Amino acid sequence: MKATPKAAPKQQRAILKRNALLASAFAEFSARGFEATTAKSIADRAGVATGTFYQYFHNKDDVLLEITRQRFEELHDHLQVPDTGLEVAGSANDAGNVKPIFRQALGFLYDFHQQEAGLHDVLEYRRRVDPGLAALMDKGEAILMERVRAFVARYVRDQIETTAFCLFSMAEGIVHRHVFQGHPAVSRDQVIETGTRLLSAYFEQQSKR
Repeated sequence: MKATPKAAPKQQRAILKRNALLASAFAEFSARGFEATTAKSIADRAGVATGTFYQYFHNKDDVLLEITRQRFEELHDHLQVPDTGLEVAGSANDAGNVKPIFRQALGFLYDFHQQEAGLHDVLEYRRRVDPGLAALMDKGEAILMERVRAFVARYVRDQIETTAFCLFSMAEGIVHRHVFQGHPAVSRDQVIETGTRLLSAYFEQQSKR
């Protein structure tokens, strides 16, 4: 049974130390992978004693959980269902206003994943062996999926679940493929602009039905 995560500090100095350890752990995991990263390497990069690490975290699994929680929190803060500017399902109005929404979302997702390119492999590896991390990631992805579902419901009446699943998978695939595998003849901006047109096309078609 895993120990309960240590409470986040409230004093400013302690908060800064904990944040420095989190940033250091992010860099260590990204550069060295999970197995090669240690409490000592995290503390060394942060410029503190190894004992300081244990004041805030039980072990490197604990710190990876906190990094993951914060990353999903950032995703959830940025990827919201817009309150305005969306047409309701069945509306005859033009759905061209989805393009800025997709462009902004794809741009954010691209930059977000580019920052965590090295961490991504660590998370996918640890997800298979750490039930706590798997549960946290499943919950975070479920929240994102629910927001995609709510977005889709503004535009379509039928097959909302299927459309939401395909939209989520396509957006994720567009970003992941280029960030993690790359393509020398295709730039970031080209990926985002073409992806925006492709994802928007379905909703533009729905508005004409």
